[in-house]
Amino acid sequence: MDYILEVENLCYTYPDGTEALKDINLKIEKGEKISLIGLNGSGKTTLFLNLNGVLKPSKGKIIYKGKEIKNNRKDLNMLRKNVGIVFQNPDTQLFCGNVYEEVSFGAVNLGLCDDEIRRRVDRALISTNIYDYKDKAVHYLSYGQKKRVSIADILVMEPEIIIFDEPTSSLDLYHSKQVVKLFDEFSQKGTTVIISTHDIEIAYSWSDYIVVMKKGKVLAQGVPYDIFSKEDILRECMLEKPLILEIFENLKEKNLIKSSSSIPKNKKELLEILK
Repeated sequence: MDYILEVENLCYTYPDGTEALKDINLKIEKGEKISLIGLNGSGKTTLFLNLNGVLKPSKGKIIYKGKEIKNNRKDLNMLRKNVGIVFQNPDTQLFCGNVYEEVSFGAVNLGLCDDEIRRRVDRALISTNIYDYKDKAVHYLSYGQKKRVSIADILVMEPEIIIFDEPTSSLDLYHSKQVVKLFDEFSQKGTTVIISTHDIEIAYSWSDYIVVMKKGKVLAQGVPYDIFSKEDILRECMLEKPLILEIFENLKEKNLIKSSSSIPKNKKELLEILK
């Protein structure tokens, strides 16, 4: 199988001696939806910064489309162009005066012609539902709107992989659902989407694949049901079982639903089983 991104024995140590990543191994397929879960300090953000080339691995390899990324300008620029990161706090990413200038910044730096820049920016603004705010000053936007602008910042680069660090933190339920809907739209277009999240309900219902991290190591990885059915992993990482799965398993134990029922990933699928 051809993987779009691979990590082999990746280690990273900060200048103060903190070992943030220890022998990380991952294989990511194109178009896959992946969630990284784990307590704060488990290494998720550090891994993201290595995947994007912001940080240089202390040891190990990052392989993009079968090519090992070397520590040179050409390889790193190529990696950063194709692996975009949307940071947890949009205020750390946004710095231009108005929305249109902000979103066009990346396209301008790519050296694109004016028509192509306009096409990409308009498409990114429409995709994130902030086109009507294109002339508005960034500092007047709400937190949720800033989140969308920071996503448009990356979309304009047309990366093959988009990484989101805690994308739904500080968002209400409605805006969280809207952001997740965007992820689905990206995935349907063939973009690989990787997120870190503390929201186990999103991780369970949305992901194709889950990676559990603890103290700089990958403790477990697999499809959502396999991960959340491992009681020892949940206890060790202080994670709770998703509510949908817990309800389903309780109903099954009490013989209130058929033992052959398919495992639901969301409320809609659970209600279908209950019919």
